[in-house]
Amino acid sequence: MATAIGRHKLLVILCAVALAALGAAAGAARKGTYTAATTLQVGKVNPNSSGFYGFVQSASDLAAVFSRAITAAPVLAAVHSQLGLAPVAAVTRLAAEPLPNSPAFRVIATGPTPRAAVSLANVTSNALIAYEAQANTYSPESQRMLDEYRNTSLTLAHANMQFSRVAQGYAAHRDSARRLALERAEASRATASLQVQALASGYQLSAQSTTTRDLISLLAGASTATSDRKSKIELLGFIGLLGGLVIGCAIALLYEQRRGTARSE
Repeated sequence: MATAIGRHKLLVILCAVALAALGAAAGAARKGTYTAATTLQVGKVNPNSSGFYGFVQSASDLAAVFSRAITAAPVLAAVHSQLGLAPVAAVTRLAAEPLPNSPAFRVIATGPTPRAAVSLANVTSNALIAYEAQANTYSPESQRMLDEYRNTSLTLAHANMQFSRVAQGYAAHRDSARRLALERAEASRATASLQVQALASGYQLSAQSTTTRDLISLLAGASTATSDRKSKIELLGFIGLLGGLVIGCAIALLYEQRRGTARSE
């Protein structure tokens, strides 16, 4: 085998070079895919804090969880609204990976052009930040108290109007019946006012206890994109080279076998 290849090494080399060139040409003809990435951080890191290492560990776990939210429906809806990219298409072009031993993760986007990849990475990151902020600040109790505050405010407004009408009637005719009606109207107005004040204070306390600011922040946005075109050319060229070597060796062996058969005859 080695002898046959040695005798026809020029043939083997020509086959390898020819197929390597074909492979490289095929890679160059293919459209490249561009990749852009952003880096997001969970919480705020303070290395001087006594609980720094515990925070890093817990935030690292959160980063892994939050990174999966890039395919959440509200995030994909924001991407579709801003870029016109359908959710199904966006999912195939998005990925996320937590950074090891770090409270951060990367949002990775691909596209047919550098601009498309950069835009998708940045828009998705901003949509993810907004989505997590809303998801982690929503409180059913706060919403219930807000609804009650709105209804009680309307009740107070009606009580104020009723008190004004009764007071005008009592000013015109000061009898015991109108005086009693005025006292009842005043009591209703005072009760509604007290309820409004209590609900306002309760809502503020509830909102403060559930508000989570800067849960996720953007560390580095995407400004450039890398292309896989060079790697495709190199890969297909290398595959062509290997294939050419195999084919060239096979041709050399086949030629030697036929040559030996012809001599024996």
